[in-house]
Amino acid sequence: MPSHTCAYCDRHSNMTRRWAAYTAPQEGGRRHLQAAFICDFCTRASIGASPVRSGEKLDYPDSATDQRKDEDWSWLPRSGIAPDFPDVPETIAHAAKEAHETSSINAHMAAILMARTVVEASAKHHGVTKGDLYKKIDNLKDLNLIRPGIAEAAHEIRHLGNEMAHGDLEDNPNGDDAADVLQLMDQLLNELFQGPALVAKMRARRNAK
Repeated sequence: MPSHTCAYCDRHSNMTRRWAAYTAPQEGGRRHLQAAFICDFCTRASIGASPVRSGEKLDYPDSATDQRKDEDWSWLPRSGIAPDFPDVPETIAHAAKEAHETSSINAHMAAILMARTVVEASAKHHGVTKGDLYKKIDNLKDLNLIRPGIAEAAHEIRHLGNEMAHGDLEDNPNGDDAADVLQLMDQLLNELFQGPALVAKMRARRNAK
């Protein structure tokens, strides 16, 4: 049986198949196996779908003999997936996790807007409160809180986030855009919070010897 992070209980659980059937041809003649699953932990139902493989017999889909792997399935409802940010202030970490979670369910514009929020909140946390976000990012650099390369990363987040915030939606961002923005956001959080916290931990451990 496949395992999956349940969208309801947020646990990575085995999913027990209760019903399955093949769909009619879709997407240029492709069929899919669709199935109803029950989470072994919370017992709530999710729908899984997987493309029919070459040579697969379209008879009754037997879960006992099905050789599909976890990555072969796509799921509804989707489960938001996000890394942890243990050394980032709670409110900022929550916003960063939400950016990742929304991106993982293909809400790319929302993810980019939230990443922009994380940049501004991070600046304010460090006492940089005057001016627009452009000036805040440059002030972080001038105060040597971030390196020039990280400042450029923050400006890229600001630029794309501003397009979303100001209603410039002619060129909707795709998954690659959101993934790049989130990678840059994570670099900024590492520069401002995670990296300094790790240095402090190592220094404390060294001094305790």
